[in-house]
Amino acid sequence: MTKRITTAAALSLAVVMLLGVNSYARNAVIFNAAGSTGGFQTFALAGYSATQCGTNIWTKKSGASGIDGRSSSIPANTGNIWIIWNSNATTICAYLAVDSVIGAQLFFAVPRATLSIPSTSVGEAGDNLIPTLTDTPLTQTVYNALNNQVFNASPSEVRPEDALFAQNRALASYDPVHYNGLGYGPGPIGTTILSSFSTKSSVPVAFAISGTDPITGQPIPQYTTSNVGAYPVIVFGNTSNNGPGDFGSSNFQNINRFNLAMAMNGTFGRTRDLTNQLSLPAVPLNVILREPTSGTYNTFEFSIPRSVEINSTQEKGVDPSSSGGNPLNITNSGGGWRKRAIGTGEMVSQVGTNTNGDVLGYSFWSTGNFANVVSNTKYFTVDGVDPLFPSYAGGFFPTCTIPCPGIVTFTNLANGSYPIWAMLIVTTAKAIPPGVSALITAAQVQAVNSSPDFIPVSALNVFHSHFTQSGRSPADGYKTGVAEAGGDMGGAVFPVQADLDSITDTGKEIVNLKQ
Repeated sequence: MTKRITTAAALSLAVVMLLGVNSYARNAVIFNAAGSTGGFQTFALAGYSATQCGTNIWTKKSGASGIDGRSSSIPANTGNIWIIWNSNATTICAYLAVDSVIGAQLFFAVPRATLSIPSTSVGEAGDNLIPTLTDTPLTQTVYNALNNQVFNASPSEVRPEDALFAQNRALASYDPVHYNGLGYGPGPIGTTILSSFSTKSSVPVAFAISGTDPITGQPIPQYTTSNVGAYPVIVFGNTSNNGPGDFGSSNFQNINRFNLAMAMNGTFGRTRDLTNQLSLPAVPLNVILREPTSGTYNTFEFSIPRSVEINSTQEKGVDPSSSGGNPLNITNSGGGWRKRAIGTGEMVSQVGTNTNGDVLGYSFWSTGNFANVVSNTKYFTVDGVDPLFPSYAGGFFPTCTIPCPGIVTFTNLANGSYPIWAMLIVTTAKAIPPGVSALITAAQVQAVNSSPDFIPVSALNVFHSHFTQSGRSPADGYKTGVAEAGGDMGGAVFPVQADLDSITDTGKEIVNLKQ
């Protein structure tokens, strides 16, 4: 009898100790993000510090997934990951790179989505995805603490209101006239959006940012957004061919917004349609679009083709249910094509592939995004405005060996003249977790002192006018006591001082204006 009591007591103590250890390990995770590839590198560099996350890092291509557990029919969202931890694994940070809209879906799902890491990753060497940082094998302790942990942050190029709008637009019935619906539904779990180049895909799934979850019916918790910094969308092309009608020629330096829209919607079919140079040879124009669940896609879409002044869309003539619609593969009038890439990496690599011919695409800037294609691509000015430097010098991408402060200046982003840009934001619970807040601050310091992937919000002199979106009334966020709200993708650009003066003079912010 005594032996049984002793054994039972020992087992109980073991259970308590195990639960305590697991709880302690779980509490070690201070930053667990799912979202935009744009912040992937800078946040890693920010976290790699004895005073932030630690000095052990493990990275892996397509190394983890976000699991939306609201339905077994929702596919896992797989992406590149970094994990950073300190010497005794009492502080752990992680970042899963997925589409911005998908990141919002994972964050706002109720119950909230979780990070899933293959058990085979324990002890596995990393892929060294972050420049200057050397990976170490993932430990069992870190794996146990992080696997199945809920996400507590969602980095994104689009606000939650805009992400919800984009997801609903993708899920809505195909609208061949106004393109208010893209036909990748019906919801709540939509049709797979396919890559034209690989097995990569993206599935739009319904979510909500207020009220109740459309799948589980559970209430949506309150949230807040933190502005980190702004970065431009770069329009770029393959320069492997350098004849007079090819992008490798100096005949191609600038593309105005109307011509750019006509290229992306399939109206223009030859490279020479994009330049004012006459008598150039007829070279087929090939263009690559991103997926509608991408923050890059939506920033470009509502800044250029679907802006108020142009009123078109990249999806012109793209019916997902028809031949050539999904995966996208439509031949244009000049013999070129329109195809779709899933993810930043695929967009950049496919534009940079010389076997594709003269290809035009777009991507958010970061020193890492273009590092592998600097020798066979160049970027273009848009409306004569350079996205990276004060003036254009041939469109050569700068090379960066971190640290490389000041390698780009973002002059025309800061002054508002470059037309395609977005704010990198981080969505969190209403009470921002201290670890997330600390990493945001560290990332802004990194953007100045080490890796100039964006311009910190404190150095940005302009803003996008906010507007009513997804049921949320607009607020630019400069009026005292009024939180930022509403959509802003494609919002008209104004100086911050103009909004402050408007508040002083009228008590109102400059809202509901689009470019």
